[in-house]
Amino acid sequence: MNRMQQRAANYARVLNDVIEKMQSIQDDLNPKFEKIKTALAAGNLTAMKSSEYLKIQGDFQRGTDDYGKLAEKLHSVKAPAKLMGIHLSLVQALQNYTQACQNMIESMKDDRTVDESAFQAAEEAQDLYLDKISKYLMKMGQLSQ
Repeated sequence: MNRMQQRAANYARVLNDVIEKMQSIQDDLNPKFEKIKTALAAGNLTAMKSSEYLKIQGDFQRGTDDYGKLAEKLHSVKAPAKLMGIHLSLVQALQNYTQACQNMIESMKDDRTVDESAFQAAEEAQDLYLDKISKYLMKMGQLSQ
């Protein structure tokens, strides 16, 4: 394998690892997000046990911290030349997604109150950046063929 092939193989390995770990984090956090969102919609978030709410908040923070580490990992790997532009866009989208996750956490106060407009804006931003991440990954797949 020549150097360019090694770089491409390493990039593919790191990219695959990042995608798998993101999916794992999302699989873990989504039911917790749905629980918060359902309680908000019903107007009974304060009925949730404080310990459960704070655990979810902590889980969200750990997941967001992990997203940040994944963004750093992806940023540090060298992409093949033909993927460089998309790679940079992908890294930026992942960083923006991580910030949107952090914004959601910050909308959740320790007393089980939530700044609902900030929470909703963070959710919309997360959806936007996940869409961009998906589009960049599809584009990469097309260019790699």
